[in-house]
Amino acid sequence: MKGKVPSDVSIVRCGVYNSGQTLDAVRQAVDLLGGMQTFVKPGNRVLIKPNLLKASHPVDAVTTHPEVIRATIRLVREAGAEALVGDSPGFGDLRRVCEKSGVMDVIEEEGAILTKLDEAVQVKNHERFRRFDIARAVHEADVVINLPKFKTHGMMTITGAVKNLFGCIPGKRKIQWHFNAGVNRDAFARMLVELCSLIGPRLTVMDAVVGMEGNGPGSGDPRKVGLVLAGQDPVALDVVSGRIIGADPSLLYIVRAAAEAGVGETRLDSIQIHGEALDDVAVTGYRLPPQEHLEWHLPEWVRRMLKGALTTRPVINHALCVRCGICQGHCPQNAIYDAGRRLEIRYRDCIRCFCCQEFCPRGAISVGRGWALKIAK
Repeated sequence: MKGKVPSDVSIVRCGVYNSGQTLDAVRQAVDLLGGMQTFVKPGNRVLIKPNLLKASHPVDAVTTHPEVIRATIRLVREAGAEALVGDSPGFGDLRRVCEKSGVMDVIEEEGAILTKLDEAVQVKNHERFRRFDIARAVHEADVVINLPKFKTHGMMTITGAVKNLFGCIPGKRKIQWHFNAGVNRDAFARMLVELCSLIGPRLTVMDAVVGMEGNGPGSGDPRKVGLVLAGQDPVALDVVSGRIIGADPSLLYIVRAAAEAGVGETRLDSIQIHGEALDDVAVTGYRLPPQEHLEWHLPEWVRRMLKGALTTRPVINHALCVRCGICQGHCPQNAIYDAGRRLEIRYRDCIRCFCCQEFCPRGAISVGRGWALKIAK
């Protein structure tokens, strides 16, 4: 993918999720790029990778909507290829997640195959990160089609095209990457960019009909955007989607990492837009998660000393917490403990990966600011 992928992005309006309108929008978005036959050939095994973070109803905007998945399956099968749908959820059995999100019905109705991404194969990489454990089904597919849901993200600000491919790493191997990157968002973003480049999805179709704002990616608020976006370059898609909601480019850590790594197109003026004009689809007032700015301009020893004051951190709302233990099970540092009547976070051990916030099924964990950031705001 590095330096060779066309950066064209198509933008198509789609007001509601119904089978006919969503199919028309996805088809138009793909046709503006040359049609599905440009990306898929007869007889190909096509792995369709949606965002299936956890078992949530479609109206919660946590997962890629089943109608976007349906439309993609139909286009793939029209091209004469075999459609497989797979992901590695943050927690929960894949079939259970698909059933709750409405995806299982679509897979069965459209004649696709549900594919678990649980068996790993080690793939060498020739960049900063030397190897990745990638799901065998992804590695062996003829074509990967990426179907992200446009959402906010506590650590990366926005989760879209590039971040969605993190689900191609099986199971709890993902937690180890959070541990390795720690509080360094730029390092984690660089890992995501290199993984995306290594997988090299042939096509990305972004579900931005209804996105998520605020406390994303699992507990934020649905926000209508009314769009389907498509492109071959996931980085270019993330640039365009960030521009649509008016996000500060300095907060788009994945785009920054891609520019440093020379992966994809990060310059908006070098991306060819097809369909709707950017200015005509801009969304105002899109709520992003809290961000830290102050810490990166201070010496390392000062940052260590004032870590709690100068960084955002996960905060538990004890009125919502039911002590299910899912956050504990996904914390790479074992920083969450049972204090008797409630769960607490040991912040001296917390690396600010926000796995707990991402996977909490009750929305009981949010992104909070340290006291110095509150003053700075």
